[in-house]
Amino acid sequence: MLIPIQPETKFQCSACGSCCSHIRGIIPKVDAEFMKEYAFGKLPVVQLAPFEQMTFPLWDWEAKRFMQWQKEVNIDANIKPLRAIYDLKSNKAIILTYFMDSKTDACHFLKDNKCSIYHTKRAYVCRLFPFNRSPFIKTGIENVKEGMFGNCGAMEKIIPALPEGFSNMVRFLNEAFPDGSFLNAVQNDIVIEWANRTIIDLMRKKIIKPAINYPYNFLLKRIESSEKVDFTDFLVESGHLTLKEKEDLIRCFDNNAQAQEKVKQYL
Repeated sequence: MLIPIQPETKFQCSACGSCCSHIRGIIPKVDAEFMKEYAFGKLPVVQLAPFEQMTFPLWDWEAKRFMQWQKEVNIDANIKPLRAIYDLKSNKAIILTYFMDSKTDACHFLKDNKCSIYHTKRAYVCRLFPFNRSPFIKTGIENVKEGMFGNCGAMEKIIPALPEGFSNMVRFLNEAFPDGSFLNAVQNDIVIEWANRTIIDLMRKKIIKPAINYPYNFLLKRIESSEKVDFTDFLVESGHLTLKEKEDLIRCFDNNAQAQEKVKQYL
């Protein structure tokens, strides 16, 4: 069944800069509660920054791009590790994600309320907005709409128009976001699931032995003083992926290839 989309219920970014002015505290409540309980030493992936300091997470390949783009526009984006695995086998800190540490609460690339790299390069994480996540990810809450979106004035007429029924909602979102942000949100959730599966696979194959249930301060000190390697680089270094497989995988993520296949089933 086709879901009619009125022009006023199609998302259009006005590039107002509001979202980029407040990049702290964007984590949905349900995610924050889970992480507060488990992400400070109880799980393989350790949170390295307090919640009040963290901003949007960057996958390791995305952080590399930010580090390059900051040089091109002469900006220090202050990119720091956000989540890591401390591997007892190699004594290395495997960095899963990074974040932009901003003391002003604004993105360092924001100048005069405009993104200084918007028209030439657009970061993958920025292309998710106004989504926090897609409706596909399992959060354990009954209302799948809760926490799906960030704060954006352009959503005023879209959220009330969201239809009931999962299939109808997916079709509506796919058409209501011609900018591709819905597909980016779906792909990002697929990447999260891929990362979790990959970590479990590495553990199962005894490629890594993550430090779990150690005192949090002990983990922080060990991670800080240890040799660091990005997650996808470690996958190549350990033989889990070839360099070509890694590059193909990131290209697949960037192109939303898996998201397109997933959403196609509902169209």
